[in-house]
Amino acid sequence: MSRIPVTQASGLLPKLALRASGQAQTGGGSLYIYETLLAGNYAAASTSAYEINLYEPFSTAPVRRLKYHTDQLTQIRVREDSVLSSSVDGQIAVWDIRQSANQPSLVLKSEDPILSFDISADKTTVIGGARLNSEYAAKILIWDMRMAGTLARVFEDSHSDDVTQIHCNQNFSNQILSGSTDGLLCTFDLSQPDEDEALQFVANTGASVAKCGYFGPNSQFIFAQSDMETLQLWTDEATRLADFGDVRELGQSDMAIDYIVKCEYDTETQRLYMIAGSNEGSLHIMHVGVESMEHIQTLNGGHSNIVRGFDWKLSEGCAISGCESGRIAWWSAEHQSQQPVSAFPTATAVSSSKRITSVNGRRFAPY
Repeated sequence: MSRIPVTQASGLLPKLALRASGQAQTGGGSLYIYETLLAGNYAAASTSAYEINLYEPFSTAPVRRLKYHTDQLTQIRVREDSVLSSSVDGQIAVWDIRQSANQPSLVLKSEDPILSFDISADKTTVIGGARLNSEYAAKILIWDMRMAGTLARVFEDSHSDDVTQIHCNQNFSNQILSGSTDGLLCTFDLSQPDEDEALQFVANTGASVAKCGYFGPNSQFIFAQSDMETLQLWTDEATRLADFGDVRELGQSDMAIDYIVKCEYDTETQRLYMIAGSNEGSLHIMHVGVESMEHIQTLNGGHSNIVRGFDWKLSEGCAISGCESGRIAWWSAEHQSQQPVSAFPTATAVSSSKRITSVNGRRFAPY
């Protein structure tokens, strides 16, 4: 495979600068941060203590800890005033952060460990992906939130190994994407009555899928990154657009790449970005095209080892990251104030940040 060219595009996005960093600790010492997410007026981080820490903007001391699970957390999601978490304990917990109760408002249960999940665009369905069980079934579980989280359907024939990723199409409520250790990407139409008819397209990436997701103005494209740090782009009809191979080979003398943290699609700029990291804690923001990548910025100083969580709100110029040593770092656009946009948690809080409608006049068009 020929080497993908990497060019510089430092002016493509507003520059991010480190605003705050600190250690997330508990009574037993430092924590491992698995994932970090931003919501409108707070941030959430899943930890090795089987907890979710909630933070006010630019604070590294959690204002609240959500504790329910009895085993490792595998994914978290935030939706307005709700925080959801999945775990190896086979449960998805739904928290209403407007309530002060220390228990989730709803718990969805599975016989198998839940590795990934998502919420449909219309919020009526939660879909979970499970670990391969002793009966060699790798299940996709579908709960109906209109019926108090009743398990409504189970798909178990489409994958032959752990279902590591579930993503709901935010433009079409019945469309979902799954990724698996078996190397397959599957798209489903949940309006169909059974699994055979619901399964729309299957793409074989040839590698264990670690993360995947939709991107594009109409969610018509799919990215897939593997456990071997490879990256591919596909259409939602299983046509491969690009294969970047091992992205670690894109590293340069002044830009070490040891792993992919995540890929992120921004609806305002209509671009796909890859966030890659080094073992020393540097983060590289890259714009992903079909035949090239553009290096936008390197974030230094927030971490000194492997970064596992990164999330940003590009329109608000704000990002949060978390690493294996339990350190939380906040980043914001250099021209912005460090002041929080609102207090935590306020259901009616509305950010006054201006939304970016274009960057240097360039829009998403390469696909």
